Amino acid sequence: MSSSSPAAAPSASPSPLSPREHVESIRRERYFIGRGERNPLAEDMHQAVNYLSQELYSKDVHFLMELIQNAEDNDYPSGATPALEFVITSKDITCSGATATLLVFNNENGFTPANIESICRIGKSTKRGNRSSGYIGEKGIGFKSVFLVSRNPHIFSNGYQIKFSEDPCAECGIGYIVPEWVEENPSNSDIAKIYGSLKSLPTTTFILPLKCDKIDVVKKELSNTHPEVLLFLSKIREISVREVNDDLSDTSLSQISISSEADALTRKDIGAESYTLHLSANEDKTDEQHCSYYIWKQHFPVKPECYVQKREGIDQWVIMLAFPHGQRLSKGVGSPGVYAFLPTEMATNFPFIIQADFLLSSSRESILLDSQWNRGILECVPSAFINAFLTLVKLTESAPVFALPPVFKFLPLNHSSIELMDSVRLSIRKKLIDVDIVPCETCSSVKSFGKPTEVYRLNSAFWSIINRAVKLGLDVPNISSHGTNILNSFFDCEAYDDVLGFLGIGFVDSEWYGRCIQGSDLVELLPEDIYFDLLIFVAQNWNDKFVGTNMVHIPLVKCVGESGVMTYRSVYEATTSDKRLCMLSDEECAPLIINWNNDYFSTVSRTLFIPLSTQKALGLFSKKTTVMEWLEKYVAVKTLTLHEYAVMVVKALPEKSLVLAFTRFIYHLHSQKLMPEWCVKHICNLIPLVDNCGHVVVTRSIVLVPSKGSKWAELLGENPWRPQNYVELGDDYLYSGNSSGEHICEDQFQSFIKVYIQATDIPFLIPPDASFPAASSSLTAQNALLLLEWIENLRSRGVGFPEKFLSCIMHGNWLMTSVGYRSPADSFMSNAEWGCLFHAKLAFVDVPTIDQDYYKGQIVDFKEVLGTLGVKFEFSQAMSYIGKRFMSIVTSTPTGDMVFSLLHFIRFLKKEHVSSDHLIKTVRGGDWLKTCSGYRSPAGSVLFSSEWTIPSEISCLPFIDIDFYGHEIGEFTSGAAVLLLKCIRYADKCKKLVRGLKKRQWLKTNAGFRAPWETFLLEPEWKSLVKFAGVVPLIDLTFYGNEILTYRDELMMVGVVGSLEQASKSIIYYLKQLLSTSSFTKEIRLGLLSCYKDLNDEHKTFPANILKFLRTEKWLHTTQGFRPPNKCVLFDSSWEPIMAVASLPFIDDSDSSSGTGKEIYKYKKELKALGVTVDFNQGADFVLSCLSTVEGPQMPNNTNEVRPYTGLHISSDSGNTSENTNENVVALKAAESPPLLSSTTLLSLLKFMQRSANPQSFASQIRKMQMKSTLGYRYADQCILYDSAWSSYLRREDGPFIDEAFYGPEILSYRTEFRLIGVVVDIGYGCSLLAQDLKHFSRMDTITRIYKYLSVFKWEPRDKRDSWIWIPNARNKGQWVRPADCTIHDRNGLFSTHFSVLDKYYEKDLFGFLSAVLGVRHCPRVLDHCILWRSWECTSFELTPASCSFFWEFIGNRWNATTAKLLSESVTRVPVLSAGKIILREVEDVFVPDDLLLKHLFDQFSSEPIFVWYPTGLSFTSRAQMDTIYQRLGVRAISKAVTKDETHVLNMNRCQVVDARDAMVTPGLLIIILAFLANPALEIGTDKRHQMASYLLGLTAIEMIEPISVNYQVKLSLGRTVTVEGRRMVMWERENHKLYMQKSEVLHGRTTWMEFATCFGEEISQGLLYERVDLIPSLTELLKVGFLVGFEEDEVEYLLKTKNLQLYSEDEDFLLGAFPPES
Repeated sequence: MSSSSPAAAPSASPSPLSPREHVESIRRERYFIGRGERNPLAEDMHQAVNYLSQELYSKDVHFLMELIQNAEDNDYPSGATPALEFVITSKDITCSGATATLLVFNNENGFTPANIESICRIGKSTKRGNRSSGYIGEKGIGFKSVFLVSRNPHIFSNGYQIKFSEDPCAECGIGYIVPEWVEENPSNSDIAKIYGSLKSLPTTTFILPLKCDKIDVVKKELSNTHPEVLLFLSKIREISVREVNDDLSDTSLSQISISSEADALTRKDIGAESYTLHLSANEDKTDEQHCSYYIWKQHFPVKPECYVQKREGIDQWVIMLAFPHGQRLSKGVGSPGVYAFLPTEMATNFPFIIQADFLLSSSRESILLDSQWNRGILECVPSAFINAFLTLVKLTESAPVFALPPVFKFLPLNHSSIELMDSVRLSIRKKLIDVDIVPCETCSSVKSFGKPTEVYRLNSAFWSIINRAVKLGLDVPNISSHGTNILNSFFDCEAYDDVLGFLGIGFVDSEWYGRCIQGSDLVELLPEDIYFDLLIFVAQNWNDKFVGTNMVHIPLVKCVGESGVMTYRSVYEATTSDKRLCMLSDEECAPLIINWNNDYFSTVSRTLFIPLSTQKALGLFSKKTTVMEWLEKYVAVKTLTLHEYAVMVVKALPEKSLVLAFTRFIYHLHSQKLMPEWCVKHICNLIPLVDNCGHVVVTRSIVLVPSKGSKWAELLGENPWRPQNYVELGDDYLYSGNSSGEHICEDQFQSFIKVYIQATDIPFLIPPDASFPAASSSLTAQNALLLLEWIENLRSRGVGFPEKFLSCIMHGNWLMTSVGYRSPADSFMSNAEWGCLFHAKLAFVDVPTIDQDYYKGQIVDFKEVLGTLGVKFEFSQAMSYIGKRFMSIVTSTPTGDMVFSLLHFIRFLKKEHVSSDHLIKTVRGGDWLKTCSGYRSPAGSVLFSSEWTIPSEISCLPFIDIDFYGHEIGEFTSGAAVLLLKCIRYADKCKKLVRGLKKRQWLKTNAGFRAPWETFLLEPEWKSLVKFAGVVPLIDLTFYGNEILTYRDELMMVGVVGSLEQASKSIIYYLKQLLSTSSFTKEIRLGLLSCYKDLNDEHKTFPANILKFLRTEKWLHTTQGFRPPNKCVLFDSSWEPIMAVASLPFIDDSDSSSGTGKEIYKYKKELKALGVTVDFNQGADFVLSCLSTVEGPQMPNNTNEVRPYTGLHISSDSGNTSENTNENVVALKAAESPPLLSSTTLLSLLKFMQRSANPQSFASQIRKMQMKSTLGYRYADQCILYDSAWSSYLRREDGPFIDEAFYGPEILSYRTEFRLIGVVVDIGYGCSLLAQDLKHFSRMDTITRIYKYLSVFKWEPRDKRDSWIWIPNARNKGQWVRPADCTIHDRNGLFSTHFSVLDKYYEKDLFGFLSAVLGVRHCPRVLDHCILWRSWECTSFELTPASCSFFWEFIGNRWNATTAKLLSESVTRVPVLSAGKIILREVEDVFVPDDLLLKHLFDQFSSEPIFVWYPTGLSFTSRAQMDTIYQRLGVRAISKAVTKDETHVLNMNRCQVVDARDAMVTPGLLIIILAFLANPALEIGTDKRHQMASYLLGLTAIEMIEPISVNYQVKLSLGRTVTVEGRRMVMWERENHKLYMQKSEVLHGRTTWMEFATCFGEEISQGLLYERVDLIPSLTELLKVGFLVGFEEDEVEYLLKTKNLQLYSEDEDFLLGAFPPES
């Protein structure tokens, strides 16, 4: 292709020949065509070209690289995008017979005649010797390589239409280089058709008819053209390949393009620059690939030993490294590793590309490895890589830390198969080890770097712990502050193991972990789940890492110390302390045990417990087993059961106070159902006791309750059985109150003592075999009854009575009788039937009957007990006693009065229908009746009457002494009715008598005299049945006495009715008549019950038909009308609570005609037998049917009041006996409120529910009622049951807890029932209720506790947009706000008007909950700051320096691409300082003062502030980053925004030309310049230094009277401008060799001289170092000092020494030449 290089070889002046004439001239002049002679060198020339074309490259397709290389060396029109297009077509446009043709289009400037001359020669390239000008071709073959694939290549360019042939020309015998003009085939129109008619044809076109065997090869190479071929080309920006069919349509297309540079960065101090290139490759217009390449370009001076002739004149190596971001582009071929502008085929196995001006092998496939030039380049590659890598890592200020690790993938980790390249890799590694390139962890956005040898890795598990802690917002200090630099967490992962291995970065030592854990307070700060991950880490690495290290002394294990304060113990402390660390296997009882242990038992248990919250969290931890194994094995933590702990404590109780405390402790465990029954019993058997003397007693036989208020003390007085080990508990056991924060209910505690300590009291006390003094003396009625109750209890329990104990009771005179205190063995107990028979009837004896009035009738209940003690109950026994007493008295002093008293008593008994048989039997055989024959027995005596007159005359009979007794004794005879019955019994024939008696009314009844068939004779015990039935005529036993009953058979013979069944029919008929006429009176009801009772007491069978009547008929009047017994309730006080919620049919106990009176309660047993519900505890299902509720949740006005039940109301429907389907339900009005459950009502319902066969139905009814909670009355499903488990988190007043103070502690025993009715019982299920009621509270302590509870039990709000956060103000007031309106921290106080800052109100341990669960931001985010700034812009808010500084500090610490985007979208104004205040101005009106002289100028002369304000004391970075931030926001740098106008300022009329050497250019000046440039670090060669110094030697110095004026102008918004005028004292026009200076005579003052010196130094430095602008400040400073000392050589020499600079001999020689010594 062509070359338009300005450095082209000299040629003759342009030929005026036309292109065709020019070609013909070459053919004629050079190849003798048309001259009639042959060039003698023709054959040699042909063979030379043929050899070069065929042997140069090992592969045919390298002609493509030559074409691309030539295209790169071409010149292109201004504004054009250099491109190269390859089009392959099957159309034979050259008519050469080719089946495929390749066209190459290039939009260069086109071929010149010189180019045509060059292409027709061998090795005569126009680019030769111009490598320093950017040309990359060198071999002089270029275009000739196309002959490898084409026999007849064509060139069309700038009017030239020529072709070449590989065959020797027939006219000259030379091939390859002889041009031939193309007349046609192809024409320009043919070419245009192939290229495309819609596009203008490029200037240059190559047409290559392809050889048949090269077509597939060329197509393949074209399709596989590597996308990276453009990477290091400075001109070609696009290469495309097309295939065109015969119909001229494209069938395929591939295209490679490269975009312009971006993010350019210049490092002039090391002669380097960097930028980013973007490559794209498109296949078939669809499959487009992209890749960006970070390019590092650095200059290195060529080492003298490396110079080669082929690179003559080149004194710098330019090395470029390309780092691909993402997947490198490729097309099915390998990715080259080494480029010499174009790719070679060398694979380095490096993740980056090396580009340099390498010397290549003749095949271009590789570089020459033995070349000193190439080796010198490769020795510089490690330095270039280090500089590039440092720039990538450190100078990307905006990149977050997590973006850095991928950069390390550019390290050459893998070995290279090329030895020389592998040495490059090792050199890179060696250099990297001493450079601060490894990002260290700071736990913040601040970046820190360290050397690979000084940075260490952490175990991945430990990283997880640290990262989770930071994510939760915990303030974890910089972990690199523990004596070791720690690798950044984003880098320290398995994906970078190979990188870290390459750098030699290892893991920290084991000691570091201990220092970090302790120094960062991780154990204290971490939440429980992460804390256990920490323990897992320690446990899993204990044996391998931590045994024998400082870890054993690090406080790792939490425990509850004294007063419940959290403390921490190390493994060493835990294993050597006398107090052992323990856990509890039962989580529910843990809070109670821990509290009590801390308050009382830690000294005796020698135990410290791990906190409850920790134990709970451990129970939920997935790796619980591992943690527990480590704790048990290495920390000596023991897991105790409740029983084990209790046994451990109980065996070590030393003193009274601890014994009492431990007893109360066990009570609480039991009362809260935390300790099983067997365990309570076992521990209580082991507990020592405190007796009434305050002594601790270990051994006991029987335990007595404390004497105060006890029954045994009342009965026995002092404890009489101490010798028998009967221990009396001290009164300390009676005291209630609080222990360890737990309330003790006195009654319940006493019950516990009795049941489990087995402290007993009468009547449950088991006596020893010993007497007691109290039984030997009189007892009060109360004590006597107590004694009897005691005996009865022992007897019912089957306890045997010890002999001595029973004897002292039986024979002690303690029982009150009718004759005073007697022993039970000497006493009688009478009943109502015969007890009154003795009063005033017996003059000779007093029967010692128990005084039942004295005992208020209660002693009757102990009848069996009294019998056991010897008391007699039978009338017969009393009769026998009377008879014996009579016999003992009458035998000694017989009197008539005593006999008459006895006879009257017997008669009285007959009248009362009471048998006197036992009395008569006792006295019948005694000789006490005085007769005429002396004292005889009654059986041996005769009462004289007229009937005995004759017998008395013939026999001496013992007639009763009438004189002694009087005639009164004859009145004791029998009646006529008895005589008739005797006749029937003894007569042989009595039928006639019986018939006559049947018809006569001769039997006296209670209804008068009646005939036998109308008369009823019942057993005496049945008589009570007919007390109320006057229609039943019964034989008058009062009239006849019981003797008539002995003639029962005879009475039946005459027709008397003796069957109860027959009588009951009449009774039934009579009762039904009364019931139907509402005449069933109170007396009848009670009479029926009385009869039923009597018969049951006497074990008689009650008539079945009467019993059926009683059970089925509605004869009982109730509050709901008349009901049968099975639908009635007998009222007592235990039913009162239920009446508030249930309408029960209570029996009418009024004294009205339909009532029963209070006497009804005597018949409780009988009513129960008839079906009446009399027992409260047995009425569950009955109550269920009577419960009444209302629908709807309407509440009363005052939900804190419940009116107590005031009495039993009886309805007035006394006559209503009809059925009612809703008789058990009271309908409530719809407007009424739901029932409110009082204390007793609720407990009663729960008891019923507990006993009910259908608890679910009970529950459904109770759910409709409301119970009292601490937040008022609630339905059950809105309430929570509070117990000890809840106390670990909440107080009773913190939620809708059932009011235990109102309902009593007994409610805790109904957990199952509460759970069934919907009450929240289990601790983990109250979140929704507590969250629902959260907004009822305003106390911070309450809300805090609720938050903590919700946090522990993983509550999640349904809507985080709701107002969940309480913000308090004075007096417990405040408001609820949304989480989105809050922030946990606002360290700088910027957001006090925008957010509620929570760290003012809430404890640190809640921050995680507030953030993770409620969604509160941990601190204001970047977006929040953007909104804040926007609000500042929109208001007249006056910014303070502090608030503005805090804002920018936050932004700077988080500066990255995202922050930049958010801020740039929000910020339209930036701060400036005006009149001492910060104001905000539009970014278009403000500038970054990157030039302080310009800043000073504009500050001095501008009327408005135009420079940004800078915060002071920034911690995040330097002012340079603020400049970066401002510029990203659109603020312009003043140096770039200012325009300078100096065209009009030179007034040449007032100037003077002076000798530069006299003015300024002195030896001292050149000494400074040469010494500076000779610094080895700058690598500036001698010739270059001398060349630069020479610029000053030929200067023309012009002195100006006036300063050189310069106008500076900046444009503001709205078309405004600010213009200021400045001056320049020195100006150097280097191209014109002129130096303008202000005349020195007009300079006054030190400041002016300093200004001149500065201006002079800058101007000279800028003129010399225009190619190394990074060195200008350093040289300027030296020249300024030199100027101020007049460039005196001595001062200059000292100055150079201070800067470690010196002249070399060659520089001194140069100075001598420039300033020869004066002769």
